[in-house]
Amino acid sequence: MIELSSCDPVNHDEPQEPLASFPRITEPLSYDEFFRGVLEKNRPCVFSSSFTQEWLAREEWVTPSNTPNVEFLRDHFGDGEVPVADCDQKHYDSQEKKTYKLRDYIDYWNSLRDPCSGKKNCLYLKDWHFVRDFPAYKAYSTLQYFASDWLNEFWHVRSDIHDDYQFVYMGPKGSWTPFHADVFRSYSWSANVCGRKRWVFYPPGEDQFLRDPFGTPVYDVDSPDLKDIRKYPNAASAKGRIEVIQEQGETIFVPSSWHHQVWNLEDTISINHNWLNGTNLHRAWYFLVESLQQVEYAIRDCSDMDDWTGQCQLLLHATHGMDYHEFYTFLQTIAKRRIETLTGKKTHLSFGIWQTGKNHILYDLKKIQWCLEQLLDDERLDTIKGFSNTENHPSHLLDEVVNVLS
Repeated sequence: MIELSSCDPVNHDEPQEPLASFPRITEPLSYDEFFRGVLEKNRPCVFSSSFTQEWLAREEWVTPSNTPNVEFLRDHFGDGEVPVADCDQKHYDSQEKKTYKLRDYIDYWNSLRDPCSGKKNCLYLKDWHFVRDFPAYKAYSTLQYFASDWLNEFWHVRSDIHDDYQFVYMGPKGSWTPFHADVFRSYSWSANVCGRKRWVFYPPGEDQFLRDPFGTPVYDVDSPDLKDIRKYPNAASAKGRIEVIQEQGETIFVPSSWHHQVWNLEDTISINHNWLNGTNLHRAWYFLVESLQQVEYAIRDCSDMDDWTGQCQLLLHATHGMDYHEFYTFLQTIAKRRIETLTGKKTHLSFGIWQTGKNHILYDLKKIQWCLEQLLDDERLDTIKGFSNTENHPSHLLDEVVNVLS
């Protein structure tokens, strides 16, 4: 049972002392302790390898010498299509990507061990929707602490699109991911099935010092360019950098809005989820609004065009990943499932093997109430087609939520 001792949200943005290092969790702790001490405080941590020791992936995807069992992966999943990033080719603020068959990527990976094969670009298999593509193979189970996952709950119940934010990464020593914060300002967790990673983190707000005069964040936090005040005039002001080495079997919790960069120190396979819930919903909302403001500023010269508001929403969806309609549908989906549970229309609300208790559901609905109030206060809302004077207006959902909570 996923349950809280109290359903009242706390102030999660109170000032806190900066961290000198990542806390390490080596013994099981209660869900309430993790929720209050880590999620609501938006603090990072590392779970020891004991938390993932029963995973099938840690048995079948790893050789006796603790290296990736690429032959097993080729034999069982080789026909799967996988996205592969070229770590040597920058594409805007990310890396250039292509689609491979898994068996072809493994052939490339194996060729790196051949001294006669010549120099090759460093290719990193990223964002493989493994669970979506191979649902019958139960490679792992999400830890209880990460189970209240609204983002993947939303995608799992959708019938129009078959997608998720559950990924497998695998790559050779030296493959890496540039400096970034996660999609929608979500949380993420990342578990090393095998291999080791080096992470560099900066807490929320510190990324502003690691941007060039045009506002673009640095691509590589180890770049000597950061010492050039003409390119990054505020880099010396950045504080709170934390480095951590993630060992085989360990799981890192990445808080919302923490920018980070990651390197594979060995041939590595990891499992990663992005996720949202009531504790970081406010950050997701503020980031959505900020992203829309950036779109509006970018095309301000066209503000007299027909349906300028609609064009802004199209661009918001293209650049951010959601527009106001989809964000509201997200809130609506999560709220309805909780209302149905409280009113007896559903017997329970579960995430895998974990069921959500009443206090947790009440907590979730209070956070959704807050977000709906923010959405209704947004002066743009009734200028967006599909919101004005419809039965699907957010005010109706807010009335439902308030009625259940009263």
